[in-house]
Amino acid sequence: MELYQLKTFVKVADEGNLTRASEALFTSQPAISGQIKALEEGLGIQLFIRSSKGMLLTPAGRKLYQQARVTLDAAEQMKRQAQSLQNELIGELRIGMHTDYDFLRLGELYHSISRQYPALVSHFLQSSSATVIRELRNDQLDAGFMFGPCRADDMVHYPLANVEMRVIGPSDWADRIHGKSLSELARLPWVYTTPNCPFFLLFEQLFDTGEQPPSDIVWCDNEDAIRALIRANAGLSLVKAADAERVSNEGYGVIWEGQVPEISMNLVLHKQRQYEPALAALIEATRKLWQQEQVTEAAGDALIT
Repeated sequence: MELYQLKTFVKVADEGNLTRASEALFTSQPAISGQIKALEEGLGIQLFIRSSKGMLLTPAGRKLYQQARVTLDAAEQMKRQAQSLQNELIGELRIGMHTDYDFLRLGELYHSISRQYPALVSHFLQSSSATVIRELRNDQLDAGFMFGPCRADDMVHYPLANVEMRVIGPSDWADRIHGKSLSELARLPWVYTTPNCPFFLLFEQLFDTGEQPPSDIVWCDNEDAIRALIRANAGLSLVKAADAERVSNEGYGVIWEGQVPEISMNLVLHKQRQYEPALAALIEATRKLWQQEQVTEAAGDALIT
């Protein structure tokens, strides 16, 4: 019996499906089936019942599932303790990136980590503010970026910045946007994010001043879709100030001059893992990078004034 077989057993039990388990483990479905078969033969019992609903644990499988989790957790704990005793920080980090990589300064973050910890391998994976907590709990990520507050009791978050936001609309609507009040803009079509996105809270804050919220709404679930819909003259929306400037410079959007609430940006990870050496290194590098960004912006503002 090998640890990788136990890991496969636990993942198949969690997913209840060979295809999803193989995707999560980055392994082919036949390989997953072979590992389960080898484990069952080695233990001398049947762990799963194959049915039209997926992979269901047998009574014996259910009893061994918890023991398998304990064994894997113990092995992982031993690995982390061994890493903490090494002079050189070795390991892997899976970091969820919730918005465009240039905004998150991905290149600078990578160089900051790799220069100080060359044996620490970073994986930068596409995520979102709406899914990062679930991905952390499912062990798909070790840490992740997100917009908006983190209220999960089992997570710890590190504030990085308050991100400026802007209302932007199609360039063809310039005369319907410039100099207009929020109540006038509310009569136009808007592109909203879905309610599980932190940007949705900004829309609520924006119209939480007695203004009538828009009634003509298009829904989408990411920033790329918002920009595409603005380009298609679908409506106005809330975007990061940096995105608004880019859209304006590219000529397909105009920025409303009114005030818009900011949104917080955080680095989030499991509370119980925050002192692991690799994650501590990530926290240090990320916070230092964004502190430098704030100092640079403050210096630029001072020169302008």
